[in-house]
Amino acid sequence: MSSALSRAPAPPPTRRSTRVARPRPASFAPGRDAGRLRVARLFTRSRVSPASDTSSPASSSDDPRDSSSSRGSGRGPAGVDPALVTARSTEHVGELRAAAAARALSFYVYPPDRSEFSIRSHRNTRIDAEWDAIRAKIAGEDVAFRDCRVACVVAVMDLPRDGSPPPGWDPADLDPASVVPGGSDGFPGVSSDGLAPPPRVVLGTLDVNQGVKLPAEELAGTKPAEDDPTPPRCDLSEDGKGTNAKGYGNGETLAEGAATTGGAGEKTETLGVNANARPTRYRRAYLSNVCVLPAARRAGLGKMLMEEAFEVARGWGVERMYVHVVNDNHAARAFYAESGFEVEAEETAAQAAALSRPPRILLAQDIAY
Repeated sequence: MSSALSRAPAPPPTRRSTRVARPRPASFAPGRDAGRLRVARLFTRSRVSPASDTSSPASSSDDPRDSSSSRGSGRGPAGVDPALVTARSTEHVGELRAAAAARALSFYVYPPDRSEFSIRSHRNTRIDAEWDAIRAKIAGEDVAFRDCRVACVVAVMDLPRDGSPPPGWDPADLDPASVVPGGSDGFPGVSSDGLAPPPRVVLGTLDVNQGVKLPAEELAGTKPAEDDPTPPRCDLSEDGKGTNAKGYGNGETLAEGAATTGGAGEKTETLGVNANARPTRYRRAYLSNVCVLPAARRAGLGKMLMEEAFEVARGWGVERMYVHVVNDNHAARAFYAESGFEVEAEETAAQAAALSRPPRILLAQDIAY
């Protein structure tokens, strides 16, 4: 992460959390091109990013219902009518850019003595890094996510055609970086009046990562196992598609005597305990990078994002959804518990200390078919 410029030395930016912000090193921004992986802490406390300045922070955000971390303002979702918000998966370049901005705006908070120029400079750097990360993961170009299939889900709301904030919003809460200009090329949707689509703001976002495990996280799911039956109504038509279609990796275990495929000169792929076993990489998915803009929290957008994430996973034939949460993030734990998640595994204090971060827990929920 590039250091923000300032006229005098100032504490580095910190990750937003439900507690008092603590200083973190200026280099605290996991990227994705290096081999070391780190994870940041926020809402899901699970957002993943391999380590380098060119990637999104490994991640999460505070519970979307909690507005207490909204730059200390305590403002609620003025101007956010959930009926006007749409949650869906997107690959539109403008919406991915706005999603990157939403993450940067949600994941970092700055000391009061930091200059506006310094804050904007650092924030723009993080937006660029987040954008590069999202695009690379979706395209299968992120080395750390080479065994995952990734979708970006966004919660978007139309704005007035002049791009002004919705009624009741403080203009300071509408950062231009989180807005997709109206009429952009390939912009989803058609206006009812036949005009070019109006501008939209991305209010929240998350990633769905289909794979055996989530890069940068020590805890990995254990269910379903290779021998567990697949639900009868589970759609398997997406198996073999996406960026995680080639071979095993990223923690997928290989059983002794398992059937394999691969011709001369090709890398051998193990199919599992028997030739009919469904590859585990298609059966599990992990949530990461979950966030909602501070000004839009407490409006039910976290639930909307979650429901759409499950729809994406169900369309891929995923059987079990996972999410990592920092153990003492009680707001996030309560949010996921209300959504049906249960604890599957926990890190010990010794494991967390070895990684120089707070202990995490792994929550899980079966996907209904």
